[in-house]
Amino acid sequence: MATRDTADAPEPPYPTQNLTMIRPPAGYTPRPGCMLLRPDAQGAIRQFVKKAYEDYVLGCPQPWYLSTLIQVNVFNALVQNGIALGFSDRWQRKDVISPFSITGPLQSCDSYPLNLQPTVLQRTVPHHPWIDLFPIPQMRDNILLSLQHLDMDELCSDLLDVKPGLDEKPSLVVWGDPWDLRGWEASPLFLQKWGWMLEGCRDILQATNYWRQSRGEDKILF
Repeated sequence: MATRDTADAPEPPYPTQNLTMIRPPAGYTPRPGCMLLRPDAQGAIRQFVKKAYEDYVLGCPQPWYLSTLIQVNVFNALVQNGIALGFSDRWQRKDVISPFSITGPLQSCDSYPLNLQPTVLQRTVPHHPWIDLFPIPQMRDNILLSLQHLDMDELCSDLLDVKPGLDEKPSLVVWGDPWDLRGWEASPLFLQKWGWMLEGCRDILQATNYWRQSRGEDKILF
């Protein structure tokens, strides 16, 4: 997907689309964090890239490649953000706690990209480091406040499972630098299923509508 300049997002009078948000059901059991670097995930991505390239060379790309490419881009973006935060592979095991919430001397985070710098909640609430990789501070806080009823496996599957199929999934879309939230977009299905995570995240809604407008699609009211 091509990177576009989001510095001067236009605000033309486009039609709007209303969405009904689905709250997470009661009784969810918290799950371990999402393992970005697990072997099966990396293997699935390698197979997809190989197959997509072969079909491209043969001139017969498949329609489902687009939905899968969206998830591959999110995967790559989160990995890049982990690198920007100095996270090594060991921080992506299921049983680890974010270094931001480990008791000890406070580490200076001034060198991190602004949207990845940890919030107060990230420094005080024990959590898996994959939450630290999203460049939306209020979203990270919303997740941390909802750990008792959030199904991490389901969220991880929606965002990152690379499986062939034409069915649209609740997804985030990355158009630009992974640490710049202006380059991220939330799909309507993501907003319907996981929209509570984005409550108070005005910037990501503005970015979402910018990218939708650039394609001539209706703005979303949320």
